[in-house]
Amino acid sequence: MAYFMANATRENCQDECRLSPNRDAVEEDLKKIGVECTKVDFDDANVQEDLDQLIKKYNMNYHDEIHICRETMPNFDEKLKIFFEEHLHDDAELRVIKHGAGYFDVRAKDEQWIRIPVRRGDFVFLPPGIYHRFTTDRSEDVVALRLFRNNPKWTAFNRSENGDKQPIREQYLKDVSA
Repeated sequence: MAYFMANATRENCQDECRLSPNRDAVEEDLKKIGVECTKVDFDDANVQEDLDQLIKKYNMNYHDEIHICRETMPNFDEKLKIFFEEHLHDDAELRVIKHGAGYFDVRAKDEQWIRIPVRRGDFVFLPPGIYHRFTTDRSEDVVALRLFRNNPKWTAFNRSENGDKQPIREQYLKDVSA
């Protein structure tokens, strides 16, 4: 379950970083910012049908797989630092976790961070223009299926005046204010 989180630094970002006392973020909190989460059962014989339904629902036409692992990913620390930098994209970000665990952090309307723990079978939809970041947990081993509408552009706009002035950010803010 997602929760509002304490401040995470590069040194502790792979920990839970829960507030004390804990404050859960319910489905309505995520819905207000356009984030959707569901489950995909990889142990079900019909898993491909479930994936095909998600692909159709979100009009995705391209997918690939990423393995984020200290042992296999070149420049792991550098990559994880980039993933954890607060940023946004022009396109939606859709991920299905096939193996391992990590955290997606997203900004609530009041700028607080909401942490979404993800494990095998978790699906996350982040709308275009939302500020977010990602990190593995301490296992440092995640395999994710990435779904895209088109071939990925991989353009990230870090949180700054530059990111705030992106047309997709302005559209996102209008969408979540409606």
